[in-house]
Amino acid sequence: MAERRVNGISAFVFLACAGFGAWLLTLSPVDPQWILLGAAIIATTHLITVPAPSGEHLYLGIGAATAVPFLVSDLATFLAILTLGMAFAWGVFVARRKEHTFAGPHFLAEVSALMAFASVVVIVNEVSARNAFGDPTSQLLPVVAAGIVWFTVRALTRSLVGLEREDLSARFLWLLALEDWAAIVSLFTSGALFGLAFPQMRWWAILLALVPYSFSHLAFVRYHNTRVTYGQTIRALAQIPEVAGLATMGHAERTAAVAVSIARDVGMHPDEVTELEYASLMHDIGRITLNEPAILRAGYTDEDLARWGAQIISEAPFLERVGTLVRDQHRPYRSVGEERDESVPLASKIIKVASAYDQAVNDQMLSPLDALELLHLGSTYDYDPEITASLRRVISARGDLHPANL
Repeated sequence: MAERRVNGISAFVFLACAGFGAWLLTLSPVDPQWILLGAAIIATTHLITVPAPSGEHLYLGIGAATAVPFLVSDLATFLAILTLGMAFAWGVFVARRKEHTFAGPHFLAEVSALMAFASVVVIVNEVSARNAFGDPTSQLLPVVAAGIVWFTVRALTRSLVGLEREDLSARFLWLLALEDWAAIVSLFTSGALFGLAFPQMRWWAILLALVPYSFSHLAFVRYHNTRVTYGQTIRALAQIPEVAGLATMGHAERTAAVAVSIARDVGMHPDEVTELEYASLMHDIGRITLNEPAILRAGYTDEDLARWGAQIISEAPFLERVGTLVRDQHRPYRSVGEERDESVPLASKIIKVASAYDQAVNDQMLSPLDALELLHLGSTYDYDPEITASLRRVISARGDLHPANL
C-alpha cells in the first residue's frame, strides 16, 4: 500500500513537471533544442551516483542543476530546464527501480529539493531587485542560499517519506540525511565552478569542474569501500565463537539486526547505530576465553565474559567505545531504589534486550509473543521497558507478531 501510494504521488509529480515545463518552453526566448539538451543533461546525470557517508548514493543531477542559474539569461528558461530535467529524470528513476526498494521516494526527494532550489534562486533574484540571470557573478548569493535550502528540503523529504516504514524514526532518518553534507558541498562546488567558468572557457570548463569533483568522488568511494571492508572484517571476527561451538550459530548476526532496528526506531544518531552494530556483532567475543581450562575450572559469569570481550575489542583504539558497550551489556538498567541508571549506555541496554530476545526465540524455541512476555517479566530491573516497547514495534513492523507466526 505504501509503495503504491508513494509511486502514485511520484507519477503525478512527473506529469506536473512535464506539463509545467512544456508551458515554460513556449515562454522562453531560447531555442527549445538547447532547453531540451539542458534538461537531458540533468536527467542523464541522475544515472551517475557517488557513495555518501550515510550509506546512500547521491545523484550528480544537483551538480548539473547548480550550473544552470549561471548559464541562462531569463527566468522562464531557468525553470523550463529544471522542470523538464526532473520530468526526464523520472524515467531514470523508474529504469533504476531494481537498484532500490522502489523509485518513488528517491524521485520525490530529489524533485522536492530541486523545486525548492529553483524557488529560492528566483526569490533571491526578485528580492535583490536585480533579476540578474545572465550575470554569473551575481548568481553566487542566490545559488548559495538555494543550496542550503535544497539540502534541508532533501533531508526533510527523505525523512518524511521514510516514515512509510514503521521501524524507522523521523529523527534517525533526518540525522542520516544530514550525514551527506560533505559530499553535497562537493557537488554544488563543481556545478558552480562550471557555471562561472563557462563564459570564458566554454566547454573546457567541464575539465576544470571535474578536477575538484574527481578528487572528492575518489575520496568518498574509498571511504565507502573502507567502511564495507571494516564491517565485513568485524562480521568475520564475530563468527569465531560460533564456529568454535562456544555460541549459537547466527546469534551474533541476528542480535545485531534486531539491535540496529531498535536503534533506528528510538532515533539514535547514525554513527551511534554503527557502533551499536559492531558491539552487537562482537558481544559474545569474550566466549573465546572458554577454551582455557583454567577459566572453566575457576568458573565465570556473564559479566566476566563481557569484560574479557571488552578487553579484547579495546586492543584496537578505534573500537574502544565499542568495547565499553560490550562491557556494560549485562548491567541492569536500574538498581533498587532508583528509577533508571543513567550511567548504562543506551546501546548496551539495546544489546541486552536484542540478545535475550534472540536466545528466547532460537534457543528456547519460544514464539515472538512469548519471548516478548519473558522480557516484560524482566523489566523490573534487567530490561528497560522503553527498549522492550521499541522491540515490539520492530518485530510487529516486520510481521513477526502476525497470527500466522505465533
